[in-house]
Amino acid sequence: MTSVKHNTYRQFFPSLNGNNQDVVYLDSAASTQVPEAVLSSIQQYYSQGHANVHRASHRFARQSTNAFELARKTIAEFIGAKASNVILTSGSTQASNIIASGLSNTIQAGDEIWVSELEHHSNLVPWQQLALRCKAIIKPIPVLENGDINLDFLRENINERCKIIAIAHVSNSIGAMLPVPEICRLAHQYGAKVVVDGAQAVAHLDVDVKRLGCDYYFFSGHKLYAPTGIGALYGTTEALESLAPSIFGGEMINHVSMQESSWNSLPYRLEAGTPNIVGAIGLAAAVDFLAQFPIKERLQHERSLLNYTLQQLSQHPSVELVGKPMMRVGSIAFNLTNIHPQDAATLFDQYNIALRCGHHCAMPLNAKLAPQGSIRLSLGIYNSVEDIDLMLSSIDSLVELFDE
Repeated sequence: MTSVKHNTYRQFFPSLNGNNQDVVYLDSAASTQVPEAVLSSIQQYYSQGHANVHRASHRFARQSTNAFELARKTIAEFIGAKASNVILTSGSTQASNIIASGLSNTIQAGDEIWVSELEHHSNLVPWQQLALRCKAIIKPIPVLENGDINLDFLRENINERCKIIAIAHVSNSIGAMLPVPEICRLAHQYGAKVVVDGAQAVAHLDVDVKRLGCDYYFFSGHKLYAPTGIGALYGTTEALESLAPSIFGGEMINHVSMQESSWNSLPYRLEAGTPNIVGAIGLAAAVDFLAQFPIKERLQHERSLLNYTLQQLSQHPSVELVGKPMMRVGSIAFNLTNIHPQDAATLFDQYNIALRCGHHCAMPLNAKLAPQGSIRLSLGIYNSVEDIDLMLSSIDSLVELFDE
């Protein structure tokens, strides 16, 4: 097993070596660094001839189409899905909007859309807009003081009016892991569909969408060591076929006359315009990069590091943890006594510690647990105990500075 104290993963990330060897990057929930293998795949694609996909029969076009569809297959298998059930998107935000817009014809006035209080805005605002258009009702699933969602509240109040439950697999703010399989079983008893935002889960868990039992699952590549502008939306065949296209043109077309048009089959029906070909290839390369390491070893490395970090922070007299969920992965939010999170993050940067501060695009959760915002520490596979010790040392320096 790779030692937590002697992390060898960092060597694969050019941005964390060379002139940046002193950087402690703890902002992977916002975006991960990119390994050399992904950078090489991008360069190789363009250097061997670029062309659009599914449009021409020349060699470059065939190469691009084959590489793009192979990438889709690799990405699908990564989450336990078939290629035909994966739509390649620009990221999580586009995916949630595709679902929300695509279901608008199935929602009527008075229907309920349940959304947890810990959602990232990208899995909340699209549902608010859908509710406004359809005169439906947004029903919040409350969060307990420790940051876990109140599952009992959902059990006691869900009814036949519930048509959609939209939840994160893992909170982007405090790292709380939600009981997705149990929520899916509960929702399906009432005929509701479950939409899962997996943006903060795919890099930290062994995700299998069939075991989860959800109707939709989506994530962004740039939180999985891939480039920005690429992501994936999984749906069961029935769930994807129930989505009406909301963007039109390109490969999603089957036949067009001057009076009407018909749509292509899945997955192309929901992929309008020229796709992010090189992004898909980069995301597949990121999946292949992770696959070279035994998954138990990789996840154990992160769990050990997270536990060490939590233990150290919880014992620090100036640290106030934000939320103490029963199960968490990836991220920890905290504040420092008498230091505003914005001031802290600015000074952390001077110590070469890259952290995030603010509401983390989850304002309802922060309003409940940390109204002034918080500092968020989020891990990637390149982090080590030495990184955490340097961050803790910086906390000591900050506290001393503000005590003067």
